[in-house]
Amino acid sequence: MSPRLRTGRYKTVGLSFLLLCVTMTGFGLTSVSAVESVDRGIMFEASRREDITQTAPALFAMRERLFFYFGPVDDSGLHVRVMANRKDFESMLGSGFPDWGVAAALPRRRLIVLQSPSFQNTNEPYAQVVGHEYAHIYLHLKAGPRAKIPRWLDEGFSLHAAFEWSMGRYFRLARAALTNRLLSLEDLETVNRYGGERAALAYTQSFAAYQLLERDYGREGVLRLIEHLGFGHSIDRAFQDALDISYIQFQLRLERSIRQKYNMISLITNAGFWWGLLSLLIIVAWAFKKRQSKEVERRWKIEDRIHGEANFNEYVDPDDDESWRS
Repeated sequence: MSPRLRTGRYKTVGLSFLLLCVTMTGFGLTSVSAVESVDRGIMFEASRREDITQTAPALFAMRERLFFYFGPVDDSGLHVRVMANRKDFESMLGSGFPDWGVAAALPRRRLIVLQSPSFQNTNEPYAQVVGHEYAHIYLHLKAGPRAKIPRWLDEGFSLHAAFEWSMGRYFRLARAALTNRLLSLEDLETVNRYGGERAALAYTQSFAAYQLLERDYGREGVLRLIEHLGFGHSIDRAFQDALDISYIQFQLRLERSIRQKYNMISLITNAGFWWGLLSLLIIVAWAFKKRQSKEVERRWKIEDRIHGEANFNEYVDPDDDESWRS
């Protein structure tokens, strides 16, 4: 074989090997590549198509609700990324993100980062988490880039929009009020540094603060406050100009409202508490009754095995037409 032919053969083998490596690499990339979908100007990206089909409807349901109550915003260019695992989620957000966080909204980057619903470890429904994060984006778009939105308003607005209220939050505020552990609104600015019960209390107080704001001034008042924050005003001036009340007065009113509303006496006189308790008792009674029925059925089976089952055919004469009629 001539040297030229031998060299050509080696080149063929080399090219084949290179092609095989590229093909294998391609298969590897395909297995981890992202699935993308654009809907109404919003980009959804995930490693599984199922994650997008769960995320998009929840986001658009919240979007429709906020557009109806507070007016539309231009959210085109929003990017929603659903990460396949916790490691990718944390690497996307950096080391400063708290370990108890399950999702994040980055309004300046028009970005929402979520954990895949297939491994998300939280008691909250996935749709609620998605709606909460979109509410953050909506609020910042509504206020504009000059707004300095306080953390309690940011979180309270999103919690309220996603209907994230429970009896557990009621008890948490009641305990904090009774033990004088309520946080100031300034304390809520550093909620990401908190952990456990203190972080949960910070979120709950944010919810209570927004509830008071909307209850006393309505959605129109909330919109006026957002508008004035959008002018670049401080929170003190925005309260004074939009709501004709100082920020200090609002904080004092909030603390007084929490101490009056969230205590054991108000809990006992709350109709929702009794309906909830009644529902719980009905569920417990149903479970007890079902357990009793299973126990009776189990005893019957044991007795049948001990005494044997009666053979009713021996009492019937197959040749007697009247025997079955009697």
